[in-house]
Amino acid sequence: MKKAVGHFEKLLGLLEIERAAEKAENLRDLRRFPIQTREALGKTVTGLSVDGVEEGMAGMTLLALSRPQRDEELAPFHAISAGDNVLLTFPAGSDPASVEGTMYRVDEYRSTVALNGPPPARLGRGTCQIDLLGSDATYKRMRKALETVAQARKSRLAEMREICLGQKSPSSGSKSKFRFFNPGLNEFQREAVETALGAEDVALVHGPPGTGKTTVLIEIIRQAAAMGERVLATAPSNIAVDNMLEKLHETNLRVVRLGHPARTLEFLRHNNLAALVEQDPAFEEVREMDAWRDRLVKRGSRFGRGQLGYAEQQERDREIRRLWRAARDVEAEISRRVIGSAQVVLATHGSLTRNILKGDFDLVALDEASQATEPLSWIPLAMGQRAVFAGDSLQLPPTIYSREAAEGGLAVTLFDRLKESLPSSLQTLLRVQYRMHESIMGFSSQEFYEGRLIADESVRAHAACELPGVETDDLTSQPLTFVDTAGAGYEESWNELLESRENLGEAKLACRLAVRLLSAGIKPKDLAVLTPYVAQAKLLKTLIKEPGLEIGSVDGFQGREKEATIVSLVRSNADAEVGFLSDTRRMNVAVTRARRLLIVIGDSATISQHPFYRRFLDYVDKRGAHRSAYEWPQP
Repeated sequence: MKKAVGHFEKLLGLLEIERAAEKAENLRDLRRFPIQTREALGKTVTGLSVDGVEEGMAGMTLLALSRPQRDEELAPFHAISAGDNVLLTFPAGSDPASVEGTMYRVDEYRSTVALNGPPPARLGRGTCQIDLLGSDATYKRMRKALETVAQARKSRLAEMREICLGQKSPSSGSKSKFRFFNPGLNEFQREAVETALGAEDVALVHGPPGTGKTTVLIEIIRQAAAMGERVLATAPSNIAVDNMLEKLHETNLRVVRLGHPARTLEFLRHNNLAALVEQDPAFEEVREMDAWRDRLVKRGSRFGRGQLGYAEQQERDREIRRLWRAARDVEAEISRRVIGSAQVVLATHGSLTRNILKGDFDLVALDEASQATEPLSWIPLAMGQRAVFAGDSLQLPPTIYSREAAEGGLAVTLFDRLKESLPSSLQTLLRVQYRMHESIMGFSSQEFYEGRLIADESVRAHAACELPGVETDDLTSQPLTFVDTAGAGYEESWNELLESRENLGEAKLACRLAVRLLSAGIKPKDLAVLTPYVAQAKLLKTLIKEPGLEIGSVDGFQGREKEATIVSLVRSNADAEVGFLSDTRRMNVAVTRARRLLIVIGDSATISQHPFYRRFLDYVDKRGAHRSAYEWPQP
């Protein structure tokens, strides 16, 4: 017990260090960059006009904003997405002067913000500004979860704590026979389902790229629900939660998705708690209170002339606050009832709170478990009787701001810990992958998974030239190409503003290759250009303007796939330094996003000094996939 308390005290300390590092990063950006620079980085948008106010789900106030199109490299909302927390600053003379909110809909020049409170009682003349914000809410929930787990005594949570810390052996349980809902599961997937359902405490599902770990998790959830169990399904990111929701939507289960509707994909929002609450008959009372509050906000003097007097204004404001609180209280009670009747509750780890969740869950299913820090994982774990983790510790780890916190142990996830302590009978490796051509899969398989991955027959030999309307040429007919920039003079440079590496020559080459693939008939939506470096991603976005073609960082693309990808490695220097490319898990993600065609651009003279990349070059050489940048000269 003493050891466990010390472990959680240490985590609490590391959590404070991490939070301070994130705050410092946000403050540094605010102080370091002028507004023009913050706009270029996508962290601020100015000159916004209010187009209108409307009511959204569950009485949310939605403020529509727009900015006229200007002669600029990037659209104003290029780095802001639905679900982001923002501070909205109104023109001078507004009441209030600013309010926090959540981005609800985002286009290039228009957006809608869901306000975290009532609309402004008075709006001054002029334009608005949006600034991206961080949030303390998730940190507070992590701290609360760690304190709860550390203090647990003679309870199921205390047992789970001891098992997860390797202080107590888990029970293997027994495998029971049942009819699979998904008849298409392969033998390794079936084994994972049986193992997880038979485990009395915890089980791990190791899911290399493209092996269908979320599909396995969905089968586990459906089987548990069929046995009458309540299931909490969580993941660290909204997109991962929505992936589960999309698959569960096809079932007849009673499913509810927690979290702000703006953080749920639009076509799935009818499963969001806010939408389900709005459908409840009792919600009519909430509508009436919100409507009356809205009338009060807009009301002038009760005598119909001039502005409200001081006493009248104070009375009105008190009534507005009372109506807002009363409506939210009724809404919360409906929410608890809706959640209580659900068979499956879905949420991100960080959005979970006890205030509307009734009782514990029989099973907690954690997807992308290798991307969540231990404190974050304890939020859902503290609410369940047993758990199944699905993830891959050989792909990217959680994002951590503080090197001190990472080196102190925050980078070690519960998935990592359980991987070492759980017996093999409670761990399953999924081996059949359904994404990649076997040549794309091969290097990742031999380097990270002991050569154990198997390409399913449906993808084993598929090529980009087999896509409808795509021509057959020397690129589209080959699954793998390494374009070598050695000797081409494409030197990397340091972007002081973004504190990141970029390589203009390599970016222009990536642009030429993208144009070549698009000209061959590959659709923009089927192609992505990826890079490990933020500065390179921004540079690529200024060069490639094709609508629908995605450009981004490798870190932001984990869990996703495209028919074809171009990967720009950036590093090219006389000292053969590869920097954070030395975290080879990033390369594992980078080379496994493509289904039919993978093009990697890099300087062999630089990267070959690292053993991992030397083996990668040997791999492409053996497949005749090593080509030179001189084949695509700059016009």
